[in-house]
Amino acid sequence: MSRWKPRSAGVEAVPSMRSERLVVFVAGGRATRLQDRAADTPKALQPVAGVPLLDHLIREAARLGFGRFHLALDHLYRPIVEHLTRRGMDFTWSLDDVPGGAGTAGAIRCAGGHLPEEFVVWLADTLPPAGLDGPVLAPPTAPAVARMAVSTQVPDVVPNVVVEGGRVVGYDKHAAAGATHVDAGLYALTRDVLRYVPGRRCDLEEVWPVLAEQGLIEAEVVSGRFLDIGTPDRLATAEREWRRVEPRA
Repeated sequence: MSRWKPRSAGVEAVPSMRSERLVVFVAGGRATRLQDRAADTPKALQPVAGVPLLDHLIREAARLGFGRFHLALDHLYRPIVEHLTRRGMDFTWSLDDVPGGAGTAGAIRCAGGHLPEEFVVWLADTLPPAGLDGPVLAPPTAPAVARMAVSTQVPDVVPNVVVEGGRVVGYDKHAAAGATHVDAGLYALTRDVLRYVPGRRCDLEEVWPVLAEQGLIEAEVVSGRFLDIGTPDRLATAEREWRRVEPRA
């Protein structure tokens, strides 16, 4: 079982893990919107309330019941691997196979050799709301190949997901007609989703409309504000929000 193993005093262990479900953190982006902040420090290691973002994400994933971890990496991957190794983290990792980055969907394709029949993908620039509680993201039910967490409480993002009858029936990253929800950056997937990912650079935003049109994405509405730390302003917002959060068991 993947487990955080503290090697020195002052490094707190994650809560007991309740599941063998695998979480894939997609953390290979170049973080160009963070400008100089990300010149030498990957987005996943940007500090939030004095703690690297990735540490928050792993702790939250464990708290929500997920027990194994894979990192889909590319740009500035060495500091991430070294950080988790120093922390005593049991994890696997993979690298993009497309020069300049394979994109968020391509990163999942590159991780294919590490993926079980069902797994969770978590975009590693997204902090969940502090009040989010498990269980979340049950495995998709056939014929669906994906289950997407969506929220109505992301005030700085234009709605991009159309939900009807428990399914995502429309998706446009910028603003889907009739959309009322926002893609929260958390997904339960089956390996069948890889059939829809081409062998080139490809982002998930290209895959979702195809799957939505075929009725292959279930929707899971979650409460609370998800925080994307992709810009300096959003990183500052996450900093303020998470400094208000008391440490949780």
